[in-house]
Amino acid sequence: MGILKFCLPLLFPLVLKFITDDLLGQPQSSPDSISRAMKAYAQWVSSHLPFLGSGKNAMLNVIALTMLIIYFGLAVATYYRSTLAGRVGQRMIFDMRHHMFLHLQRMSHSFYSNHQSGAIVSRFMSDIALAQNFVGSALTNVWMDGASLIFVIWILFYLEPRLAWASLAVMPFYVFIIHYMSPRIKKSSRRSQEKLEEMSGDLQEKIGGMTVVKAFVQERREARKFFKTSHQLTTMFMKNIRLGAFNQMYTGFLTTAAPLIVVWIASYFVLNKQMTVGTMIAFYGYLGSLYLPLQRFSELGLVVSNSMAAIERIFELMDVMPEVQEKSNAIVLPPSHGQVKFQKVSFSYDNKLATLFDLDFEIKQGEVVALVGQSGSGKSSLVSLIPRFFDVTSGAVFIDDYDVRDLTFKSLRGQIGIVLQETILFSATLKENLLYGNPRGSDQDLLNAAKMANALEFIERLPNGFDTQIGERGVKLSGGQRQRVAIARAFLKNPRILILDEATSALDSESEHLIQDALWRLMQGRTTIIIAHRLSTITHADRIFVMHEGRIVETGRHAELLATGGQYTRLARKQFRDTITISKGLVAG
Repeated sequence: MGILKFCLPLLFPLVLKFITDDLLGQPQSSPDSISRAMKAYAQWVSSHLPFLGSGKNAMLNVIALTMLIIYFGLAVATYYRSTLAGRVGQRMIFDMRHHMFLHLQRMSHSFYSNHQSGAIVSRFMSDIALAQNFVGSALTNVWMDGASLIFVIWILFYLEPRLAWASLAVMPFYVFIIHYMSPRIKKSSRRSQEKLEEMSGDLQEKIGGMTVVKAFVQERREARKFFKTSHQLTTMFMKNIRLGAFNQMYTGFLTTAAPLIVVWIASYFVLNKQMTVGTMIAFYGYLGSLYLPLQRFSELGLVVSNSMAAIERIFELMDVMPEVQEKSNAIVLPPSHGQVKFQKVSFSYDNKLATLFDLDFEIKQGEVVALVGQSGSGKSSLVSLIPRFFDVTSGAVFIDDYDVRDLTFKSLRGQIGIVLQETILFSATLKENLLYGNPRGSDQDLLNAAKMANALEFIERLPNGFDTQIGERGVKLSGGQRQRVAIARAFLKNPRILILDEATSALDSESEHLIQDALWRLMQGRTTIIIAHRLSTITHADRIFVMHEGRIVETGRHAELLATGGQYTRLARKQFRDTITISKGLVAG
């Protein structure tokens, strides 16, 4: 359809030549083959359709009506060319977005630790939008322009070879500008996109932390910082605009000057009886079809350069391989008993500085184990190895005698429930957030889970109950309510292994009691690993692992560890002393 759209208009200059030389002027003594073919066609049609008239009037009517029919076909071809090219472009961009999102979901936790979420979104949206220009314009137009250009050049040589060579004399200048400008525009565009990515990441962080900005009265400072970044981005975009404007100026001059030179030469040929006026008119009519594709090719350099910079950034992201990958022959974990075993496990985030050292222990089915220790002792790193958010540097982690590296992600993580210290909820209804634990859960399942998590009472008080929109990260709920939603979500998932990152220390006593009660019910019959920040919450644990600098230095029950006078005792005394100090301060106040 594109070839029809670009090539059908090329018939009109030949028709105009025929009308000028053979119908309006004196017929040529030796007409070319195209003129003879048109004359024969017009005479044949007029002989079968006598109402069109006779003689030159009939031939004029035939040619005009034929061109109207051709132009109607051109209009239809233009419609289908636009819709089909648009469909191709949109489907390719859809595929790219889809594959990119799937790729981002496969990325390891370390990737998100090292990249701002706003910067990732910038590549996802802004870069793909630029790539769409390449697919929607460059990729579809280049071969259509190429086809029409070849056809035009053939016609020009057919009409007058000497003028054709003169017309093509400017092509090296177009090639030069494309070769000169493309790398500069690509470099400038890449820098602009990188700066936009940086600004997007900072902007998302500041919007998400606007409470902190206001609390510390940093609005003016952040406004100045944003102004500086935005000004730098504007400067970069202006450089891109200047490069594009220079390209348009250069090609625009060639496009307007070249036809003038060709007409100048053609006029000499007409004056010296070496060319008919009709041929000159037809030749001039084709110059637009010759230089317009050439100009579009040079402008295409702008689109391609900008798009290729974006496409390179997209595929830089696509080429990043997840550090944790599922094996091609991974097996499905059968319904788990909940046994967890660490066998001589060491772990490092960067393969340089070790975080965990030679951990060797086993957690039995249904056992409740607590991890305690100072910040940075390795508690979170240890539990992140169980659902395989990270891979061990050496040793192995087993669930029911299966090495977690041999299991599919779905079957492994599907049997592990996690209640995080910071509850992550999405901007959706409460029901949709709860069903993250079990998308197939029924309304009765939701009610039971909410009841078990001590959440049903506050849910029933919400304006729309389970269908209430809770805002980004659940901002419309209190901290205790968010925590109970997370526990209800875990009830819906019904995992065999439960990982709890205790988060009751910042809650009021009533919320803490409700959450502790819900957690106790959640732990029943499950293997549970608790990251404990307050020792008073783990006195019921079957075993307590005391961690220090990546090692387990003590193991036992609460009373046993207090009796040893070791690291656990020191932690307990410090927490108790801090509590007494705070209490005395409150009384004195």
